[in-house]
Amino acid sequence: MRGSFDLHLHAGPEVIPRKYDAIEAGEALRGEGMGGAVLKSHYFSTVPFVKMAHERGYDNVWGSVTLNHYLGGLNPFALRASLGMQHNGRQLLKMVWMPTVHAAAHLAVRKADGEQYDVPPEWTDGLITGTSVEQVPPICLTAPEVQENLKEILRIIADNDLILATGHVSREEVFHLVPLARNMGVEKIILTHPAYETTELSVADILQLTALGGVYAEQSYALMPIDNLTPADVAAYIRGVGAAHTVMSTDLGQRSRMSSGEGMALFASLMKAEGISAEELHTMMVDNPRKLLGL
Repeated sequence: MRGSFDLHLHAGPEVIPRKYDAIEAGEALRGEGMGGAVLKSHYFSTVPFVKMAHERGYDNVWGSVTLNHYLGGLNPFALRASLGMQHNGRQLLKMVWMPTVHAAAHLAVRKADGEQYDVPPEWTDGLITGTSVEQVPPICLTAPEVQENLKEILRIIADNDLILATGHVSREEVFHLVPLARNMGVEKIILTHPAYETTELSVADILQLTALGGVYAEQSYALMPIDNLTPADVAAYIRGVGAAHTVMSTDLGQRSRMSSGEGMALFASLMKAEGISAEELHTMMVDNPRKLLGL
């Protein structure tokens, strides 16, 4: 796993119990020979935590913001605040996620599954810390009233060479967001685990989007144990889209699950067993992430 990067690793402190904080993540990644990781939180900007990690010598973790209501939704001020935090002249904010748990598509799936809260108690060791899904205003990227803020967010992303990740939005929203972002100069876009039930992009959909340039499809290990995709399902996406337009991540960080390095190693072995070559794995786990991170 030496030199591989995990662009989707959950970290604490957070209401949801996490395996690592930013400092512990940096230490674990270094110990496992990983190149590094982008740390994600559904609740907070991870940039302040990453700054503390960098100050303690762990410069292998980078920060992100996720534009749920916890940060004010589609809030340009949240991006500007995190952009203001650097270390030794290095930009620590690397990725901006569109809404996840407060995306309209995500809330619709939660309701259909009978979930009562935006953050289910099973995510928080039984503590009810979330809000009723009936009371959460759904964030929809195609709604007319959010277009001004959305465009300002995309301008900030473009001006600062950040990565845009599509989050848990619907297929329709992805097809609104990605062309808009590219037209506004965003050069780095990740389609967040596009097989996920909130989005469900087909291979044909992804190919249409990657043809715009600068667009990568994320394949996450966690979609197998958590969302019941099979290794064959994931390998079919990789073959259909091509390694040149794919990044592999874990979406781990849950306290009870394996580490990022263990997850990436298992993910690689499962894909190798499905016929994905070592060269393709290197492209998806090392080369493409390095390019996106600007390393």
